[in-house]
Amino acid sequence: MKRWLVVMLAACTHASGAGGGPGGDTGGGFRVFYPDTSAKVGKHFQAKPSADCKRDDGTDARWAATGARVASGELPPGLVIEDAAIGGVATKAGTYSAKITVTGVTCAGKPQPDQTVDVTIAVK
Repeated sequence: MKRWLVVMLAACTHASGAGGGPGGDTGGGFRVFYPDTSAKVGKHFQAKPSADCKRDDGTDARWAATGARVASGELPPGLVIEDAAIGGVATKAGTYSAKITVTGVTCAGKPQPDQTVDVTIAVK
């Protein structure tokens, strides 16, 4: 019996600022993303950022950020960014796109450039 593994990502990252490779590469790899981007009108929603943070040897490492802001686009009405998490109660259905800049980022204890993440939130 054959088994298949399918992996899908809902957001992309773009490094801004100086240094680093794609997504602020530490040598072992780094990118920030928002994994949960579907919401329902009238229901509490929260999407915390996650990161693929690796040490130079490729092992998983901890990451941190001090904040985030909407760089362009818009979040659904009723949602805001607090402590880099997108949260609140969406009040209007639709598909909303924004670029979120995550600031004060470190990966494996190494400072990283601010990370700009494309986020699309579908509100039903």
